Amino acid sequence: MSPQQDREQPLYAWIITINREPTDAEFALCLRCLDDESYYKICAIPDRDDAWRSLLGRLIPSIVMKQRNVPRNAWTIKTTKAGKPYIDAPQEEKHLGYNIAHDGSIVTMAFSLGRKHKVWNIGVDAVRIALPKSIPFSTYVDSLSHKLTVTERAYLEVNDPGASPSDNQRRALNRLFIIWTVKESYIKALGQPAGFDFTRIECRIPESQIYVDGKKLNGWEFRLFKANVGVFRSPNSVFKEARKDGFNGVSVAEPELQSEVYQCCMTIYRGGDQDGCVFKWGDQSSELEKYLRFVTLDAMVNAAKHLSADGLGREREIVRAPGFEKYDKPHKREQMAIAQKEQMLAAQKVSDASVSALARNPSYRASGSVGA
Repeated sequence: MSPQQDREQPLYAWIITINREPTDAEFALCLRCLDDESYYKICAIPDRDDAWRSLLGRLIPSIVMKQRNVPRNAWTIKTTKAGKPYIDAPQEEKHLGYNIAHDGSIVTMAFSLGRKHKVWNIGVDAVRIALPKSIPFSTYVDSLSHKLTVTERAYLEVNDPGASPSDNQRRALNRLFIIWTVKESYIKALGQPAGFDFTRIECRIPESQIYVDGKKLNGWEFRLFKANVGVFRSPNSVFKEARKDGFNGVSVAEPELQSEVYQCCMTIYRGGDQDGCVFKWGDQSSELEKYLRFVTLDAMVNAAKHLSADGLGREREIVRAPGFEKYDKPHKREQMAIAQKEQMLAAQKVSDASVSALARNPSYRASGSVGA
C-alpha cells in the first residue's frame, strides 16, 4: 500500500432497503426519534412515500453514531459553508462526514471518518435502473438532453449488430444512469445548490475521466456498483411507483415479490497529487463487502426502538403530517399500533413459492459493471 493510500479515509455505505410495506405505527415510532428540526421537516412532506424515505435518511446518522457508542448528547449535526452536513463530536478524534440519497425502495448513506477537510466532500446518488412507465427510451433521453453533453449523448448510442434491440437499449440505459449518478454524486459532494448546470460536467466513462468546464478533474474517487434488491409490495403500496393502477381499496392480499436494480455511485475528494480521477467498479473490487452494508426496514425499526429507550422518543405537536394525522394524539397511538400490527401480519403471509423465489433472488446483494 502506498503512503497516499495509507492516508486515505475509508469510505463506507449503508443501503436501507424498504423490503416490505411499512406501517403508520412504525412511521410514528421512527419520527419521534428525530431532532426537532428534522421532525418538523418530515411532518411537512405531503407524500407518504417521500416522507418515509426522508425519515429513514434522517434516522441513519443517529443509528451510525449509536453503533459507535457515542451518546446522543455528545454530538451535533453541523454544516459547512457550502451547506454540507457533518457530525461534530468534540470528544471524538474523528468527525463523520456523510451524504444521503434515496430513490424507490432504497435509502443510501455514504460516510467517512476523519479530519474535517478529509470527510467534507462526500456525495452519493442512487437511481433505479428502469424507464418511467409508458415512456420510450428515446423520449426519456430527449427529456434529459439539456443535462447531457454531445460526447455523453454519443456514448448512449449503442448499436451492436449482434445484439437484440432490447439488449442494446438495456446497455444504453445502464450507461445513462452511470453518467447520471456520477454527476449527481459529484455535485452533492461539492454542496452545489439545485439548478447547477449539468453540462458543465462531462463524463468520459471509457477513459474513466471527468471534465468540468473543459478541464480534467483531479483528485476525486468514484465508486460505482449496482444494488439488487427484492421487495414485497402490495396493490395499495405506500410507494406510488409500486401501486397498482386504479387501486384505491384496502388490501390484505399476499404481497408480491419484486426485483429492483439500482445504479449507485459514491464520491469523495482525495486531493493530493492524484492525476485525474479514480474509478472503482463493483465487479473489479474485492473490497465491496468491506465498505458496503445492507440494512432492512425491520432492522431500522428495531434500532429506532433502542433510540427511544435512550430517551430520544419525545412527544411533540405535529404541525402537518398528511396521511399520519391519526397519530397526532398520544392516547390513540397504542390502539392504532395494534390495528396496524394485525394488518401487517395479514399482509405479510407469504406462500412457500414466494419464499423459494426470495431465496433465489436475495433481498440484497451488490455487483458492478461499466455498462458498456
